Amino acid sequence: MKNANQPEDNKLSELSIEELTKEEKKRYAAHISFCIIMGILVAACIYVTIKKGFNGITPLPLAFFPLYLIIRNSWQNVRKEIRSRKLN
Repeated sequence: MKNANQPEDNKLSELSIEELTKEEKKRYAAHISFCIIMGILVAACIYVTIKKGFNGITPLPLAFFPLYLIIRNSWQNVRKEIRSRKLN
């Protein structure tokens, strides 16, 4: 039985190359989707700040930036695993 608290690298190393490719596509789509959402959020924050001044929505992009880093790193971990397997 798998331990639920395993690091992500161990889980990735157990997947086949086909499963890794599917996982990379999913994580890439999540990354791109989040980038689009963050872009819209930044544009909305700039607009609201210009029109009404500093308010509660202004720091929201900064609040979501750590989530962006987590999503990006997750996608890049899968890419690294695929590259390491293709080199061997």
